[in-house]
Amino acid sequence: MTAYSERIMGILEPKIGHALAQSALRIKCKKLGIAPEHITSEMLPVLADDLYEPLRIFAGDDFARGLVSQIKAL
Repeated sequence: MTAYSERIMGILEPKIGHALAQSALRIKCKKLGIAPEHITSEMLPVLADDLYEPLRIFAGDDFARGLVSQIKAL
């Protein structure tokens, strides 16, 4: 994993658990055509926005917006 993927996991994991965080990151990276180990700062906004919907479904709008904001700020 890159520093970015590890930092994203650090944001997601305490809130949604290791397995779900890892799965969500892997699925969204695959959709965007990247590997988690190749995430760059330029990809963070798009990746964060793509994670919004599953996070919103999981725990609501405020929860999702908060995590997306944290990821974008990396």
